Amino acid sequence: MSVATVQQFGQDLPSWLALVQRGETVAITQAGRVVARVLPPECASEAAPASPPVQWPDFAARRRAVFGDAVLPAGTAQDLVNEDRGA
Repeated sequence: MSVATVQQFGQDLPSWLALVQRGETVAITQAGRVVARVLPPECASEAAPASPPVQWPDFAARRRAVFGDAVLPAGTAQDLVNEDRGA
């Protein structure tokens, strides 16, 4: 694995990317600490496993559990807004 500072990496980006294209990993450091790694595409898929799909909660069921099946009559929302604004 090659190591470059942020400044070195920025100044000679094509050379560092050529290393990556040849299959080498490049660690980028700042103040002596590794802040990033540039991996070849075939390694990147191994390093970052796919995350499972997001399971969203059933918001409609939660709304019914909290508020029931009540429906406000037409115009009620505007009346509440006007009342809140002091109109």
